[in-house]
Amino acid sequence: MQSRKIMTSLLIALFVIASSVARAASFNNPANEDTLSGKYEGVAKSEAMGDIPLTVELKNDNGKLSGKIDTPQGPATITGGTYTDGKITMKFDAGGNEGTITATVQGDKIVGKWELGGQGGAFEMKKVGGAGHAAEKHEDMKPAAADPISGEWDASADAQGMTIPFTLKLKLEGDKVTGSSESAQGTAAISKGTFKDNKLSFSLDTPNGSITMTGMVKDGKIDGEFDFAGQVTGKWGAKKK
Repeated sequence: MQSRKIMTSLLIALFVIASSVARAASFNNPANEDTLSGKYEGVAKSEAMGDIPLTVELKNDNGKLSGKIDTPQGPATITGGTYTDGKITMKFDAGGNEGTITATVQGDKIVGKWELGGQGGAFEMKKVGGAGHAAEKHEDMKPAAADPISGEWDASADAQGMTIPFTLKLKLEGDKVTGSSESAQGTAAISKGTFKDNKLSFSLDTPNGSITMTGMVKDGKIDGEFDFAGQVTGKWGAKKK
């Protein structure tokens, strides 16, 4: 009995810890707060060729940059780059010739200088799809027709008589479910999410084991059970907002 009480307490702590760890990781990991990645359009100045229109697809992975540059003269691959303290340095391959870019980030603009084959000049580009892109992402999160899963859910788990509230944000793609579990302590991503024949299943992975959660979905409600590493089991439920 004492062992079961300890495991129950541990389960409650893990619901909190999983969220707290995810929140801390988000705070410390630039990739989770990435405002640099995206599509940019602008102009590169050149004494020889005049103004050269640019379209740049830029990806930031923890300060390491990659992507491509499209110009009327042809495409160029970004072969390496770094982003630190608002400053960008990049190398690109333009048909076998290596070019360089040094720039600073100024809000939704990137301003700097380029050099390629002895030529160079100033350039400036601006991120495109700001508000529209955000609206598009918002539309993507809306439930599709006949999709009973996608959206936000008010949920709670019963751990030996103690109620643990949390919020589920779910998205259904085919039979795959992705999303997160949120509480006042932060956010934890779900894994191994599936939905088939009205049955939902997903996991919350913790340092001390996996919390497996299953449930039946009906009329905007989920009624299910959880299993913490085979040690503690219980019931949980949710209602769609």
